[in-house]
Order: sequence, then C-alpha cells, then structure tokens
Amino acid sequence: MALYLNAAPVSPKDLGLEALDAVGADMGGDFLGIADLALTGDIRSVADALSGIDSSGKEAIPIIRSLQRRLLMLAPIRSRIDAGERPQAVMTSLGKSLFWKDKPIVEKMLAMWDSASLARVSDRTGSLERRLMRGDSPPAAEALGEELVAIARQARRR
Repeated sequence: MALYLNAAPVSPKDLGLEALDAVGADMGGDFLGIADLALTGDIRSVADALSGIDSSGKEAIPIIRSLQRRLLMLAPIRSRIDAGERPQAVMTSLGKSLFWKDKPIVEKMLAMWDSASLARVSDRTGSLERRLMRGDSPPAAEALGEELVAIARQARRR
C-alpha cells in the first residue's frame, strides 16, 4: 500500500478506500477454503465455491493471495519431508504454529504435492496475479476459475 500511495516514513499518506479498491486489496472474506479445495483436488467443490463469488472478479486477488499463503506454508514443510524427515515427525515439530483444525488437510496436501510441484503452482499463481493486476488477461473471474480447476485436476491426479 505504501508503494502505491508513494508514502514513506518522512511523507506519510492516508490510506483510503480508493487505494484499497485500486490495488485489489479487499481484506474481507476468508478465501483459504477455496485454495484448500483446489490443492486437495476437490474439483466439484471448487466449481461450487467459484459460482458463489462475485462475477466481476474483485475477489480474484484475495483468493490468489490465500492460495499463495497456503503454498508458502506448505513449501518449507514439504522440503523437510523431501530431505528425508518423516512426515509425522515434521507435523509434530510444528506444534502450535499449525492450527490443530488445519492439520488433517495439511497432511493430505503434503501427501499429494512434492516441492517441485508446489513451486510450479506458486509460479503460476504469481504470474496470474501479475496479469490480473495489469489487466492483460481474460476476465478475472474466468482466469481465476481456470487456474483453480487446473490446480485441482493436478492434485486429483496425485
């Protein structure tokens, strides 16, 4: 936000709703569930969830960022497993840093994805986010839907 507003410690700027709208930083809504559905290969539920979002695509960036947050959480865990640590030992070592209700779904995702695949999905979602922010892609809702369904298909094959 500071970059967008051209703000600095010596020249602070007020953050208004116009700036939030312009950058696509709608902070409302919990979109992690949609990301989890895609990463676990639940294509039907991804489609159902996407049918419930705003067709204007204003929720696309927050959904992508939720997916990126989940990928950033999974990557270091998966790299430890790829390095030879037992999955259960890695999960136990996370302690309270992983919310107890998320443990089953995280374990499922870790079993489905290796580090290289997580990196490819991360690259693709970053590229999609940049295209949406620049406006040089199909409508946001369509582009998001295509990407999430592609991720879900890839997960399902695993």
